[in-house]
Amino acid sequence: MNDTDFFSAYIQQLKTECPLPDESAGHAIASMLTGYRMGLYDRAVAQADKALGLFKETENIPEYLIRAVLIVKNDALQKIPEQVTIKSSFDWEGHDPSHDDTRIISGDDTEYAFDEDSFRWLAVLLPEEKTDIRDAYMLDTALMLLYGVAVCSSPMDEQAMEEHLYDYLIQRLGLYREEVA
Repeated sequence: MNDTDFFSAYIQQLKTECPLPDESAGHAIASMLTGYRMGLYDRAVAQADKALGLFKETENIPEYLIRAVLIVKNDALQKIPEQVTIKSSFDWEGHDPSHDDTRIISGDDTEYAFDEDSFRWLAVLLPEEKTDIRDAYMLDTALMLLYGVAVCSSPMDEQAMEEHLYDYLIQRLGLYREEVA
């Protein structure tokens, strides 16, 4: 099966088996992903916060979706200083998410990594011995999972996400599938 068909089957599996958020949360996830991919990291952080807030209002949101949003948010927070465009996400009080120090880095990063219970929802599983690419793998699989969830729960965002993310995710998926083959 080629990577495109594999990814389509993965998204279909998410649609039929994964508890999905409502359309508002799906839209926030889609906006986060699009902002992230376009290098608008402050917007990605703001939309991640919005999605997490909407998750709190919804019952039965799986922990792995929360972890996926946190993984992308954390990476976006680290990349905000590299952002070359004007900051796009200030709140009404003028708060700049680039000064958000909510993550204190310690030896325990379990909040920002998938656990064994999450593995069934990831597009591809990386062998444990591939520790050298663990962080990139966590980010890429979070992006794939959230892309599928957003497409399924907020169909109006599918075209925009396809334009900005689809080819990139197919490429990354192909690299991981080669690693495990």
